[in-house]
Amino acid sequence: MPEIVIIIACLAVGAGLIALEAITPGLGLPGLTGASLLAVGTWLMWRNYGVTGGLITLLASLAVASCAVALSLKSAASGRLSKSRIILGESTPVPDINKEESLVGQEGEALTPLNPVGDALIGGKRLEVLSEGGYIPKGARVTVLRTEGKKLTVKPAEAEK
Repeated sequence: MPEIVIIIACLAVGAGLIALEAITPGLGLPGLTGASLLAVGTWLMWRNYGVTGGLITLLASLAVASCAVALSLKSAASGRLSKSRIILGESTPVPDINKEESLVGQEGEALTPLNPVGDALIGGKRLEVLSEGGYIPKGARVTVLRTEGKKLTVKPAEAEK
């Protein structure tokens, strides 16, 4: 097989793997493999076709990598990745606490174990809360005691009665 076919294959597969890494969240294995293939392709081009061929390949590889980084940042900020459970985890951010002061005294349900932090359904919203008294099991009724900054503090509802 001619050397140029190997070089083109390294560059094409490397670019494809970097593009895959840019649009799908993961462990980075496709991105690292893609970058390695681009480096191998560039080195082979430099070795077989001289400085001019190597520099052109290097610039093209950098352009592909730059586009992949831009696509990845755009996806992380506003695309499918920004809504991913990998990024968000189990909870959603607490809304503006000034609007949530009306929640003080309301009851809700612990959606996750509060040990001491977890999620609760209060006022129809899933919110991250802090338990005042330590562990509260999932499904237990809770009452909002106070708001401090962006933190909601709760206690078991039966302790209030």
